[in-house]
Amino acid sequence: MDKAEFMDNLPPSAMITNFTFEGADVVLYTKNKNFFLEGGRELRELISRIRKRIIIMPDKAIMMPQKQAEKKLKKILPKNAIVEAVLFEPEFGRVIIRAQKPGLIIGKSGDIFKKIKKEIFWMPSVQRVTKDASAIVNKARDIVHEEAKFRYKFLNDIGKKIQLNKGPKKEWVRISFLGGSREVGRSCLFLQTKESRVLFDCGVGQSTNEVNPFVDAPEFDIDALDAVIISHAHIDHSGFVPYLYEYGYKGPVYSTLPTRDIMTLLQLDMFDIQKKEGTPFYSTKSIREQIKHSITLGYNEVCDITGDMRIVLQNAGHILGSSQTHVHIGEGLYNILYTGDLNMYSWMFDPAYTNFNRVESMIIESTYGGIHDKTPTKEEAEANLLSAVKETIKKKGKLLIPSFAVGRAQEIMLILTKILPKAKIDIPVYLDGMIWNVTKIHIAYPEFLSKQLQEKMLKGITPFEDKMFRKVQTRDQREEVINEGGSSIIIATSGMINGGPILEYLRNMIGDKKHTLAFVGYQAEGTLGNRIQSGLSEISLEDKKGEMKYTPIKMDVTTIRGISGHADRKGLCRYIEKLTANPKKIMFNHGERGKSINLSSFIHKEYNVETSVPKNLDAVRLI
Repeated sequence: MDKAEFMDNLPPSAMITNFTFEGADVVLYTKNKNFFLEGGRELRELISRIRKRIIIMPDKAIMMPQKQAEKKLKKILPKNAIVEAVLFEPEFGRVIIRAQKPGLIIGKSGDIFKKIKKEIFWMPSVQRVTKDASAIVNKARDIVHEEAKFRYKFLNDIGKKIQLNKGPKKEWVRISFLGGSREVGRSCLFLQTKESRVLFDCGVGQSTNEVNPFVDAPEFDIDALDAVIISHAHIDHSGFVPYLYEYGYKGPVYSTLPTRDIMTLLQLDMFDIQKKEGTPFYSTKSIREQIKHSITLGYNEVCDITGDMRIVLQNAGHILGSSQTHVHIGEGLYNILYTGDLNMYSWMFDPAYTNFNRVESMIIESTYGGIHDKTPTKEEAEANLLSAVKETIKKKGKLLIPSFAVGRAQEIMLILTKILPKAKIDIPVYLDGMIWNVTKIHIAYPEFLSKQLQEKMLKGITPFEDKMFRKVQTRDQREEVINEGGSSIIIATSGMINGGPILEYLRNMIGDKKHTLAFVGYQAEGTLGNRIQSGLSEISLEDKKGEMKYTPIKMDVTTIRGISGHADRKGLCRYIEKLTANPKKIMFNHGERGKSINLSSFIHKEYNVETSVPKNLDAVRLI
């Protein structure tokens, strides 16, 4: 359906003054107040026909002047909603309301939301904010607001490119593996059709060997790239995206809202680290460009990204906002599922979504796909962590936990709020590095947490804000924690001990046998964490004078298994079994070579399905 035909199908009373796009969505600006308030009902049949969302926005002619609208909003908005900011975007006819309790602004059955529309004739957009939220994360939202004029044109141009029709029914589909194959890190897949060029993830490596994805592959042309889709915020999936903008990419990056916010935080942290060590491979300006070009989606939200590709993001159960990407190509031509990193058992999230109607090919992770990769139960993991806490308290020492700021730290926090009160243990838990900032993002997006946690938080019970948790921000505070008497638990970044405040704790504690170092996450080959976990007897660390010094490892070293963001071998098999669709082809990535090959062979024999483990730079023609 073209624009002229579309406009002919609108009711005569619509009084449409402008027809634009907001990414994949059709946006109609109207001078008819009633159509702005109630027009959605009249468009249901049309929406069904074109299979796109149609948004009705107010024309400037009916929008209340901003100053009057501000005064009116002060009367309408409940004071107990704790409104922190009201921002107007006249380009879109939108007013953004940031509040600590957004549910009160929406109101019962949406009554206050409707009242705002009716009283000021602006479209309200309600955003949750948290007390003492991360300034960096708030900046991501601010950039989107500040660049409203740019984004109006950008989103409209994206929509024009996609158009209101689909691509040809007969074409070829090809996928190239530019990173993350037979390795853990630098995930990057390149999907091509006759019409489209799309990247799925663009991360950096975790080890000290090859770090960057193969964006120099002959088939990859940054100027022809249509879209980038990020499964989740971890650096090995998102860390290379700003590089694309550094070198000329001008298209959209799709993700969930938490992914956009968290990957911004992690990328800025990586930039700071690289700047201290040498020359970073992109600038902060490129991170800003990434935010400017971001398009965020919720779970189960259908979105056209090119003329022949339509995606839906679904929960992956890995970290906050992590998603699987289902890609529908053409009109019923071919369907691909990219799982990203997934999990079936979590304290924080519902299991990975499996109810996909149709999947011809699937790319699935295999981090813990080895024959011996069996994750303990939740109960066993809780018992092992509690045992480590008790043993350390007996020695009057401190339990040091190196942790990823995203996902693992919050999982440990939830476990501690469960096991410590039951065991009647009252000791402080210190959070150092970015953990506190990332935790605030979890509080800001409860809709991405498990249903059980959502219910708790709606009742005002937020485990992440338990009084046991203490924030550590400065070197002086760190020294106080190290030197204070009594036992405590310290959770600090980075999770693989390849940087961050964990090194300072380690330098001061590693030579004292009363302390315990507890690993709770994956340790990539080549990292300091991996070498300590493998039985290293001494390590070289920089002392306070900046000189390298070898120190024997005297503190206890233990690994608490079962607190993982990844499904183990059994979990991956369970995921495949639970899939509603039956893929004809399964490709394994994001796993060490031996584990990926072993799992591929097992799945082929067990489920009688074609499987493979592509290498980096392999290209596979799907049709």
